[in-house]
Amino acid sequence: MGMKYSEVGFRAFYHNFVAVPIKDNLKEVVEDFPGADKANYILTYGYIDHTEGLTLEVLATSVKHDESFIFGVGNTEKSSKIRIGSVMNDECFYFDDKDGKMYKSYADKIEMLEIYNAGDEIEESRNMHFLDESRNSEYPDDVLVYLVKDGNNPEGCWVRIEGLAEDHIFGTLLNEPEQDFGCHEGDKIPFYVKHNDYKDISLWSNMNQSSRITAEDLEDGRVLEAAIHTFNEARTEKHLLDIMAILRDSYVWVPCNAVMSDADQARLTAKDLKIGEEFTTHDQIRMVPDILQSGDEFFFPVFSNIEAMGEYGNGFSKVQKHFLEALVLAKNNEKDLAGIVINAFSEPYILDKELWNLFDKI
Repeated sequence: MGMKYSEVGFRAFYHNFVAVPIKDNLKEVVEDFPGADKANYILTYGYIDHTEGLTLEVLATSVKHDESFIFGVGNTEKSSKIRIGSVMNDECFYFDDKDGKMYKSYADKIEMLEIYNAGDEIEESRNMHFLDESRNSEYPDDVLVYLVKDGNNPEGCWVRIEGLAEDHIFGTLLNEPEQDFGCHEGDKIPFYVKHNDYKDISLWSNMNQSSRITAEDLEDGRVLEAAIHTFNEARTEKHLLDIMAILRDSYVWVPCNAVMSDADQARLTAKDLKIGEEFTTHDQIRMVPDILQSGDEFFFPVFSNIEAMGEYGNGFSKVQKHFLEALVLAKNNEKDLAGIVINAFSEPYILDKELWNLFDKI
């Protein structure tokens, strides 16, 4: 079946067998393959190189006569590659390999391509069709993201997808922005999916001050504490959004009770331990977050740092979690929680349950 990459996109070529015509600029890539002097097509297998984009691994030469193809035996000692930009507008031919015969014939060469595996999260992003309008045609892992900052015009930059989080995608900024967004080429930035008024999908990244705070700035929790203090002094929407943006990128401490399995608890009860003697559990110890109660309401407590727990923290194991992970724990808690309380015993802030889903939009 004839097709052009510029018309069908990367999925028709990705992990598929495709024959491309031999042009003058492609003759050298098959010169070491049997039958190169008589071939008019090249049998290839498509894969994605995370940094070099959609690439075709040369498997063998091919002779096309009318609508039939005859394939050569290949060259397992030679690796030749064709970047998709070289054949973007050429008529290529896709081969259905439902019976697996073609794969078996060239398995040695194809299995060598496993070194280009970019990981499960990036692989998952390649299946996200809603990103296709923003993808670079030759580099499927690169997407156009609009940087947004108060006082600046939105500016589109290329970002290479590196991973997925619960509510956003993150990647590496590939070019230096023309305006001052506080980020630079090579930085890792989060970005989000947004539907505009015309129902098209665009990708954007919030570069306002709270979004540009580095991981080092957030490490000791003082930035979060300062944002909470500012909000408590003046409860404006902007100050609320600042807290949420900081939380989105923060790690917090969760007080937990260590719970042994029933079997280990029985062993511990039966064992006559001596002072200083160690006890080793057979089963994994579960860390169950503590829940605070105020009147008839229940709250999931987290803290900006261990010191903020005060004496309360002495009775618990302390587990550090990304706030978005803590949010998932709160959502899945068996109690009907009213909210998440931050720094309950110093300067508290309660993130009401009704606000939790806003993290999907920040």
